[in-house]
Amino acid sequence: SHIPGRENVRWVNMDLCQPFRGFTKEFFLNAEIVTDKFHVVRLLNPALNRRRKEITGDKRNNPIRRLLLRSGKKLEFYQRSAVHRWLEDHPELREIYHYKEALLGLYRVKGYHRASRAMTGLTDRMATSKLPEIQTLRSTLLKWRQEILNHFRTGLTNARVEGFNNKCNIIK
Repeated sequence: SHIPGRENVRWVNMDLCQPFRGFTKEFFLNAEIVTDKFHVVRLLNPALNRRRKEITGDKRNNPIRRLLLRSGKKLEFYQRSAVHRWLEDHPELREIYHYKEALLGLYRVKGYHRASRAMTGLTDRMATSKLPEIQTLRSTLLKWRQEILNHFRTGLTNARVEGFNNKCNIIK
């Protein structure tokens, strides 16, 4: 409360941390919160890894491991084909992968209103899923909806801060 100028803060970029969200709303009354794109997109990675380990075991040298976590748009054609062939035999993992790609696709939408409609469509489709991971993701997206959509208004990420943090860790 003693920090001068905190009423001038317009935007705060953060990961999906509820305590930080509460702190921001309490101390920066005029600020709008923007969730970091990276932290939203990676929400399904633990579920993908867990399901993959159930199928393949914890083989770190398994090439499918890295391919599942990368964006499908960044894969070569033969890599994308291999992933889709492999997922044909694993419908639950295929559904999680599909929603991970849909979440990445959400961030390729241009404009706040289009992103809002796309997010509504995505969460509506998620409502039909029987997988607990997808239901958890859906509730998280609904809970943080406005903060996620604020990214499309500002384009802000905390990539620079994460980069500095990474450099500090490497130096340590």
